[in-house]
Amino acid sequence: MIGVVLSCEHASWTLPPGEDLGVPGEVLRGQASWDHGAYEIAARIGEALGLPVHAGAFSRMYVDLNRPADHDGVIPVVSYGAEVPGNAGLTAAERAARLALLHTPYWDAVRRDVRARLRDGGRCLHVSSHSFAPELDPERRQFDVGVLYDPAAAFEAQLAERLVFGLKRAGLNVRANQPYKGVEPALVTSLRGEAAASGDGARYAGIEIETSHAVTRQAGGCARVAAALVAEIEALRLG
Repeated sequence: MIGVVLSCEHASWTLPPGEDLGVPGEVLRGQASWDHGAYEIAARIGEALGLPVHAGAFSRMYVDLNRPADHDGVIPVVSYGAEVPGNAGLTAAERAARLALLHTPYWDAVRRDVRARLRDGGRCLHVSSHSFAPELDPERRQFDVGVLYDPAAAFEAQLAERLVFGLKRAGLNVRANQPYKGVEPALVTSLRGEAAASGDGARYAGIEIETSHAVTRQAGGCARVAAALVAEIEALRLG
């Protein structure tokens, strides 16, 4: 059996009460700030499988939970080409306080969940839900869903291929490691490294699902993706 962990780092475009980053509202509600539909997909999977979803409460412009704490973009000055004035003059102490408030607890919670699945020789599938804007690269982003993983990690690659085929069976146009590479800085990438360092690398699979906004903005689009993933994840879970 395989234990499953669900997360959605860019689930919300909102800011903490009283915070103002100097970003126009239409930008704050766009791709530069969050991943439209990603949480709905994760939540539908969680509901179907009876699992909780780790979800970011605030905009990636405030703290990007899908970047390591030491990454330059974890508190971005520019996000997807949009300037974030409120982050430009932060002191080191202010940055540290923001990370301690939001980033550290989130990563620790997901890490505990993953380690619980790996304990006593278990295996873990960590599905991290995201979405992408096709208009940012119209020529290359003419597909529905991307499945991001490390091809060099055998267990992870095996599970990723199962998810790819399951999504294709549902009639979705799927690409492996597009529109991003599965080895770029991300929560699953860091946890993959931690698992390898502790000797659990062959039992942890950290896979990102990237769903196009062309799908998430369609009526029933998120439900379609979630249903295809639920079928495969449930089979892996019980197999």
